[in-house]
Amino acid sequence: MTRSTLSEEMIQRAIDGQLSAQEQVSLEQHLEAHPKDAERIAQMQRQSDLIRSAIPEPSVAHLRQLRERADRTAAPSLRVAASAAIFVLGLGAGYALHSGGGNVPSDMAQFAQAAKNAHALYVSEVLHPVEVAASQKDHLQAWLSNRLGAAIIAPQLGESGYRLMGGRLLPSGAQASALFMYENAQGDRLSLIATHGGGQDKQSFRYKEEDGYLTVFWQDGPWRYSLVGARPRETMDQIAREVHGQLI
Repeated sequence: MTRSTLSEEMIQRAIDGQLSAQEQVSLEQHLEAHPKDAERIAQMQRQSDLIRSAIPEPSVAHLRQLRERADRTAAPSLRVAASAAIFVLGLGAGYALHSGGGNVPSDMAQFAQAAKNAHALYVSEVLHPVEVAASQKDHLQAWLSNRLGAAIIAPQLGESGYRLMGGRLLPSGAQASALFMYENAQGDRLSLIATHGGGQDKQSFRYKEEDGYLTVFWQDGPWRYSLVGARPRETMDQIAREVHGQLI
């Protein structure tokens, strides 16, 4: 194994115990010849063990319940009504924010700014827009849930014409964030960024436009979300309500 083949993806799978037997042997041989890499992985493993000891990994059953809730269609009107309620409550504050006013907590504004920056960084990537592809959706959701310390699913945006490309882990101050990226048939991309542990407040939809991107951000208890894209406000509102309806 050469230095170039010791990818971040392989390092992460090694820490998560997901290497095949052959990959594990190759990794051990590489680390014997590269002590700096060995120390780096050992340090990352220690940090991961500390996180796991403090935060239990969500069970498969818990993730299944979340997916089933997102797929449930028996009462779509209730989800739409709940999403519309938070949308209506946020209209005035959202437009006030866009014009420079509004009482938005600084940490929420910083979260929205970081989300926009992350989307702008990865949206144009051709080969590596995400770390884990949608073809490994179950692994992606379990991995990000483990890192965030709470179960999270990737919402389905098929009604809006967007398919999941995959996701990645992002830093969020002292916490972690999950990024899910979506793409439609025209190649337009959106990013949903979520983080957990932001208190118990509820913040209705807010909006911020910058550098050609519109960010819709809100908070539901300990969860904070930002939807970022270059679509018109009406379209972003609709997709944000679709996301919110699956996550409440």
